[in-house]
Amino acid sequence: MTSQHRHTFLNQPPSLKGFLLPWMILWGCLALPAWGQDAPQALPWSRLAPGEQTVLTPFKEQWESLPPSRQYRLQHGAQRYQQMSPTQQQHMRKQFNRWKDLSPEKQDHIRQRFKAFRQLPPHKRQALREKRRWFRDLPLERRQELKKRWKNLSPQKRHQIRSRMGKSRTRSPQPRH
Repeated sequence: MTSQHRHTFLNQPPSLKGFLLPWMILWGCLALPAWGQDAPQALPWSRLAPGEQTVLTPFKEQWESLPPSRQYRLQHGAQRYQQMSPTQQQHMRKQFNRWKDLSPEKQDHIRQRFKAFRQLPPHKRQALREKRRWFRDLPLERRQELKKRWKNLSPQKRHQIRSRMGKSRTRSPQPRH
């Protein structure tokens, strides 16, 4: 592991380490456009398959008022969910419950981060995925040590590190909650 990899990894906000990839999957299932296709018309609840209806039960009451594009994205997410193993489904339910428990501000922050991630060139997204895998594969003690070191840095020091690595933010660093 080169020092460049370590420093680049430290540029990632600690609150999102170990958190971003599952949310990317969840967000892709529930909120992203369905591969550039706009849904031309509303999708009636009755047209959903029984398994899709079961997965989407939390949305049943508001289904008719959702924009058609969101209905189709939710349907796609339900289809993907049904193809997951029981372990993957359980993990997704836990992640969804964690999402619901976040404050609206924190949800918005994560949405903004994910939007920024999706706007990166493919090679940079891939590099971030590899760094995430690298971090995930570290021993627990080492991950905790790196998280602690990052949290103990002042916002100014974190900003300096990001700037040196070409990741300078245009806004001032904000305190983590």
